[in-house]
Amino acid sequence: MANPDSLVQLSDTLSGLAAGARAFLAEIRSPDGPLLSGVLWKANAVVVSEQALPDASEYEVRIADSVVKAHLAGRDEGTNVAILRLERDIATTLPPQAVPRLGALALVLGTGANGTTARLAIIRSVGGPWESLSGGTIDHRITLDSPIGATEEGGPVLAADGAILGISTRGAGRQSLIIPASTIERAATVLLEKGSIERGWLGLALRPVALPETLRPDSSQRVGLMVMEVGADSPAAKAGILAGDILLSAGGAPATRPGRIARQLGPNSIGKKIEITLARAGAIVASEAMIAARKTG
Repeated sequence: MANPDSLVQLSDTLSGLAAGARAFLAEIRSPDGPLLSGVLWKANAVVVSEQALPDASEYEVRIADSVVKAHLAGRDEGTNVAILRLERDIATTLPPQAVPRLGALALVLGTGANGTTARLAIIRSVGGPWESLSGGTIDHRITLDSPIGATEEGGPVLAADGAILGISTRGAGRQSLIIPASTIERAATVLLEKGSIERGWLGLALRPVALPETLRPDSSQRVGLMVMEVGADSPAAKAGILAGDILLSAGGAPATRPGRIARQLGPNSIGKKIEITLARAGAIVASEAMIAARKTG
């Protein structure tokens, strides 16, 4: 039989964590956008989920009893981190950062129509570093066993001892993920300084197509990537790649999905050469492109 005192102690601990989080849990509103959650990461900067943040000229941020205007400082699709710069500082101290253990409890906090929301979740899985489809490196692939509400995305996720694990986000296939605190710290530092994070660029629009047997590099690769468009003055154009070519491999990896190409174009790829094998008019052609920084604007 469960010890009632232990349950009361757990309940009181979780309630205390939720109450303490009011000092850094942010509620974000924009003129035409939905209610969102965020974290006061620095005295003048709030972290939010990039994929959930609408474009706006100005945002209203509420933290505890303080209401402050904010403007976008930068956003990075690759790590799903966006930063709002506050018009005035709000003093706070974030809990220490931590990486969760498999099976550990986590408190997922956010905002809703009735104020602060809290969900008790279990850390479903903890993996190593991974590359998002947009080319960002996430330090750990951490999943939760509980769903996240639309207004709760971007809120802080705390460990049972109060350490901050990161922010919550909704991934593909309805997965609930945590963007790790270490990834946020790295992205936030660059975004506050530069407003964006540069990633590699080839200048290609690609679409998967079935490969005839004569063009398959090996029997297991049945799909290639058709070049639908080549950007003007892009690395791909300079490498002689043409619309209608079919990419068979890039950087030694089979070109079966656009995401496989994107994952090779992180910030460290800029200025490096990538070997490309493609099919053109039934013949196999080898090429090499110099990866450039992605154009913005």
